[in-house]
Amino acid sequence: MELLQLKYFRELAQSQHLSKTAEKLHIAQPSLSQTLRRLETELDLSLIHISEPTRPY
Repeated sequence: MELLQLKYFRELAQSQHLSKTAEKLHIAQPSLSQTLRRLETELDLSLIHISEPTRPY
């Protein structure tokens, strides 16, 4: 586990929005997702739930 992974998770928990967190951290959203996925794997648990975007009808 890396300190950077925990920092990213903390920022995401505060903003609750993946894209906004990536923007705030000045990284690409896929990079943030990958880092968080590695943290989840290391801890052997799910930290975040990414929902499908809502679509207007």
